[in-house]
Formats: sequence, structure tokens, C-alpha cells
Amino acid sequence: MRVSRHVRDVALPSWRVPGLERSAARALLKVLIVDDHARTRGSLADLCALSDDIQIVGEAVSGKAGLDAARSLNPDILLLDVDLPDMSGIDLLRVVSEQSNSAGIMLANGGDYAVAAFAEGAIDYLVAPVTAERFEKAMCRARYRLERAPPVDSAATPHPSHLDRNLAACPRFLVCERQRRLYPIDPQTIDYIEADGNYVTLRVGTTEYLSRDSLKRLSGQLEEFGFIRIGRSLLVNAAAVLYLEVAGNGTFTLTLRSGVCLHSSNGYRDCILRVIPLPKRYRGVTQ
Repeated sequence: MRVSRHVRDVALPSWRVPGLERSAARALLKVLIVDDHARTRGSLADLCALSDDIQIVGEAVSGKAGLDAARSLNPDILLLDVDLPDMSGIDLLRVVSEQSNSAGIMLANGGDYAVAAFAEGAIDYLVAPVTAERFEKAMCRARYRLERAPPVDSAATPHPSHLDRNLAACPRFLVCERQRRLYPIDPQTIDYIEADGNYVTLRVGTTEYLSRDSLKRLSGQLEEFGFIRIGRSLLVNAAAVLYLEVAGNGTFTLTLRSGVCLHSSNGYRDCILRVIPLPKRYRGVTQ
């Protein structure tokens, strides 16, 4: 990311946000930068330095380090790279938002994750290169939100021991692509998900969507909705299963309500039985 004379960003709602004008006296804004690229962190620091009311209280190079820093430093604003080494910036924002009023501004090289970022409460979404004027506008939006945010109830704040587990909590929507459009998909409407190279394909009835997520991460996120890992490349919504047939050697054939037939691998037998507790005689093992 670098300071540029050109503005490239994702279009925001066209209404005017009150209070964006600079006031004569403003409280100091504490900013935490979370990005794994030193050059980007430096560019963001330069942008922050253009305002005398912004204080950088810390920097982090990963999601876990960013979470620890957010807990200890309690920043007003988090500048988050959308693609961190150990998690997405969107996941990090989701967890931090549960325990504080910190405002999140997402940073990316493209608009692929904009819908997901705004769905999780991001104040703004900046696409590199970012101008000083565009950056100031984002900070003003964050300030307006912070000034009107209700106080956080400390008694209702999740204990830190629960926050790491929430990193895998299921989002309200999965944002997927189809024909160059982004669609927010309700996880409960998904029949199954299949690994597809560097992507995963989500099947909703007869319609297919692509996601840049991994099957491993989705497996953890969607577990609470009854999704079952039935093979190395298959994740199935148990609610979409019409019936099962024993195929032998600890494997099953699952027929979905859509008519699709999927075959499980024997290494995932226990995963299936934990969600669908079949009688012993149907468990696909030789007694």
C-alpha cells in the first residue's frame, strides 16, 4: 500500500455522513495497525502522521498478535489487512467487535471481500493505493461512529478464554462469487461444499457458487449448523441429507434432498456418526 494521487476504493452508500467536517478540537484517536507487510504498515503510519490527533498505539503482523494487542491496548480504530497469515482480517474484526467499541477499517488490494467486511461491521473498506484525502474520510467516518457508540457493558463482555474459540464462529452469511457477482449466502441453505483447487464450490440446490475460503476453515465455522466432513474434499449439511446407505468398510452413500449422491471416505465415519447417530447394525463396520 502506498500514498497515491489517485483514489481507488469500493463504493459506499451515497448518503452524506453528518459530522465529517473537521472540528476545532478533537480527542486523540488510538490506532492499531494489523498487517503482515512492513511496507504497508509504514505507509499507514505515514498517513496517520498527517493528522495531529491520531496516535499509533501498536502494530501487529498476524491475527493472533492483533487480537492480543487489541485486548491490551484497547484501540479506537483498527486498520486491518483483509488477508492475514493465520486468519482473515474479517474474522479478527468479528472477535474484537464482541468485546469493545473499536472501529474496524479494512484494507485490501481489491474489492473481493467488501460485502463480507461490511456485513461484519467494518466502518470503511480501502483499496490500495489510498490517498491521504480518502484515508482522512475513512477516519472521519470512524470518529463519527465512535462518538455515537453506546458504552460496552464489561459484565457482558466475553471472557478472553472464549474469544479464541469465536474466531471459528460461524458468520451470518458466507459471501460467494457467481458470474462476477458477490452473493451473501445463508449457511443453512447450502447442501454441500466441495474443495475445488484453490477455491471451494458451494451447492445451493442446482446453483453453484465459488468461495476463496478453505474447506478446513469452513468445516470449523459451520459445525454448529450440522455440517459434516465426509471426505477430504466434501463438507455436507446434515439437514440436506434425505437418506444414507451403507456402502461397506465404514463408508456410506448419502442421497441429498436435491437428488445428488455423495460418497463418504472411511476415515470420516466417526464424523458422520457424531451428527447422525445410526443404529449399530447400520454403522458400516464388520462385527
